[in-house]
Parts: sequence; structure tokens; C-alpha cells
Amino acid sequence: MSALPIVVGVVLLLIAAFAGVYGRRQHRRSALVEGTETTDVRDIREEGRVELKGTVRTENAFDSPIRGDPAVVSAWEVEEWDERGDTEMWETRAEGVYATPFTLDDGTDSVTIDVGTHVDDVSSGTGIDDIQVSAVDVDRFLSTGVTVDGVTAAIDGFSAETTVPPDAEPPERIAAFVRGETGVATQSDSVTNVIDIGNAHGERRYYEATLSPGDDVYVLGHARATDTATHPLKPDDVVIEPVDGETFIVSDKPESELVETFGRYTYAYAGAAIATIAGIAAIAYGAGVV
Repeated sequence: MSALPIVVGVVLLLIAAFAGVYGRRQHRRSALVEGTETTDVRDIREEGRVELKGTVRTENAFDSPIRGDPAVVSAWEVEEWDERGDTEMWETRAEGVYATPFTLDDGTDSVTIDVGTHVDDVSSGTGIDDIQVSAVDVDRFLSTGVTVDGVTAAIDGFSAETTVPPDAEPPERIAAFVRGETGVATQSDSVTNVIDIGNAHGERRYYEATLSPGDDVYVLGHARATDTATHPLKPDDVVIEPVDGETFIVSDKPESELVETFGRYTYAYAGAAIATIAGIAAIAYGAGVV
């Protein structure tokens, strides 16, 4: 019996499990976007899942935390260069979605969208659905934005807006963001940087993309009747928001592009199958079965 092939096999099976879970999640998103018919706002008459397309209207935009743009939704991510142990990689430290209620106007009527605020300290994930690839956030890498608490903000222009070296004073906006967001830990010190070449241990990149007033928007969410609603419901009687157990998507991308992007789940399934076969083979070899 050889221990190394068995360890390799177990790692490959864990990768297969992650790829399978991620592929299933993307498959679900793709099917929902493609299979849900778009509803005119004026035709909202009952509670439940609804797909809407329109324009962002609001007078209550906030300054986004990274860019400082006027926004109704900010999708952000913080990653840090880590050189501890035998690895050197960018690791996602935290990601989130900040939002303020806004109005979606599709020309037939308008309705309130309340995305809410959602933050994930990635290092706190404990279950298979919380697994992250430390070298890169998969949703960002595949241009599907940020996903936290079942809320996916898939917004164009998601890029590294600010890079902060270790031991450096960050811009005041970034410093205020870190102070105010408990999900973002303090930046690491440059423990190895005396002899560092290239990226320095503790270097950070802050990513962001925003939805602003006047932007075209796609929303797949849950219509909930307000406490003062009358029946039959009218657009003024409902709020579109996330609910536990359901997918919520907000995006500035066309529906067809979302379907195509989420449709890349087939690659995840293929990767899961290959990793599973290779993992089982490695374990069998290490155990002396083959």
C-alpha cells in the first residue's frame, strides 16, 4: 500500500465533489433563467417567482464602497496574495453584495426591488455548498459575478479596481470600507517580503461592479405582498426580494447572455467526472488493487 496515491485520490474526489456541486448550481440557474417567462410589471397579480426586465429608477443611490460610484447594487470581492506554507496564490478573503431598494420600470408600470445586503467571510465556510477554490473565485472567473446567500449579482465590468500593497496605507475609501465591514479582516503583514520578488505576501486586490440609476436590469426573484397590500395584487402591493431556498439573480446582462454564461455548467460536470475517475484509480493503485 502506498499512501501518496491514496492522498492524491482523496484530493481528486474532493475536487470532483466541488465541481459537481458547482455544476449543479449553475445548471439550476441556467434552467431558471431560460425556463421562466418574463412578466410585465403591470401583470404582477400574485406572490411567487417572477422574472422582470426594465430600467433602474431611484433617487436614493449610495456611493459604492470600492469605486465610489452612485449605485443601487454593488457586487464586491476582496482577495489577498498568500505565501504561507508551500503555496503562493490569490485567496478570496470576503465577498458581498450591498444594495438599496430601487424601482424597476419596464414601461408598463414600476415595482420595488429589494436585493438586501449579503456578505460572506469565505474562510468561515463549513459545508460542501460553501467550498471555495482559494486560488480564484469561480463565479468571478467565469464572469457570473458574486453569489452570497442565494443572491447572484452578475454585473458587467467586474474587475480589480484597487490594489493595496502590504504595510501601505490604503486609500481612505478602502480604509473606511474595511473598518466598516466586519466580514473583511485586517490586511496581512509582509512577513516574507524582505526577499519577495513579484507579488508581495499580503497584497490585496479589491474588485467591484455596480448597477446604477438608468441602467437596464434583469431580475429573477420572489414577489412578496406588502403588509398593506390589497387583493387582487397590483405592482404597488408587492416587493421583489430574495427568499430562503430560491435563486435570486440581478444583472445588467441580457437574458440570452445569462443563459449562455450559466450554461457552462457542462464543463463543471465533465471536470467532476474526470476527477472522479482519476481519484478512484489513484486510490485503487495506492491500495494495491490494480
